[in-house]
Amino acid sequence: MRKALIIVLVLSQFAVLGYMAGEREWIHRNGDRIYLRTAPIDPRDPFRGDYVQLSYALNTIDAARYRSTLAASLPSSDAVVYAVLKRGAEGVYGLDYLSDRQPSSGTFLRGRVSREPNGGQIHVRYGIEQYFVEQGAGIAIEKKRGDRDSVQIPMEVEVALGRGGQSVLTGFRWAPIGIRLEQLTTVSDESDRGEARPPRSPKLLLTLKNVSNNVLLIADNALHCGFSLQAEGDTGRRYSMANNHCSPYVLQEADVITLAPGQAYRAELDMALPRWYVLEEGAAGSASLAVAAVNERFRIVYRPPVIPADTSVNEGVLWQGEIVSPTFNVRGVID
Repeated sequence: MRKALIIVLVLSQFAVLGYMAGEREWIHRNGDRIYLRTAPIDPRDPFRGDYVQLSYALNTIDAARYRSTLAASLPSSDAVVYAVLKRGAEGVYGLDYLSDRQPSSGTFLRGRVSREPNGGQIHVRYGIEQYFVEQGAGIAIEKKRGDRDSVQIPMEVEVALGRGGQSVLTGFRWAPIGIRLEQLTTVSDESDRGEARPPRSPKLLLTLKNVSNNVLLIADNALHCGFSLQAEGDTGRRYSMANNHCSPYVLQEADVITLAPGQAYRAELDMALPRWYVLEEGAAGSASLAVAAVNERFRIVYRPPVIPADTSVNEGVLWQGEIVSPTFNVRGVID
């Protein structure tokens, strides 16, 4: 009897594994296809050659974009959630909102909360954070993708979706624009600035490079309204940008920047200026990053502007994609 029970348990485990493999194969062959843009990530294992580690904007979601069936409730660690998506430029999908209920229709991903929410951020994994390739091919992809000391080119991965939001990676292409972040100044301690002197916020150099074979148009202005700050929520605190002069950023024809293939646009961003001050939830008044958020990591996000109806700039000509920088903090760490 005991032997028979063991055999049944072993066979049931094989059956579950077979079902899961069959389900993934069905999704791979028949699922709806979408593209998701990855975020820059510095590879942890330089000798890895059979898979590529991926990160998405969808992995870290602001709690304000969460819709719960329970009032004033955030999902706990390991809870199942659904990222409801909307189609963006060039067929790349982005987040509409996050929900604890499976939608009855539309495009969505099924994921799990990877840790307890903090700092107003919900961290989610979808099972598509590793892209397996032929042995050795991962190294070539990592070199093309770049690292913290070079222009990083986001992968736009193709994902097949099942009816319940299950997802399977099926391929990838390269984004047309690469990004690089350099920190020109870092926070200083009292030993080199004098006793009781406030720390210094960093000055950043942000590069957007056209890595495609076509001419691309982007937009920015003297205030660098094409860019904004996004907190990662690592410290358990919640930050938002205090200056709303660029919200929304409405395009002026003089803001249009033409990038030929291989050409780059560089923006110097001084985080000490009020333009980049942040508000901490629950705190009185805004402050620079070096005062209010010394231990927090941030990203710089490029977003296209709103195109007014009376402009001669055609929406189809201006690149409508969104791209995020590697993370940084005021201590000089870029990752």
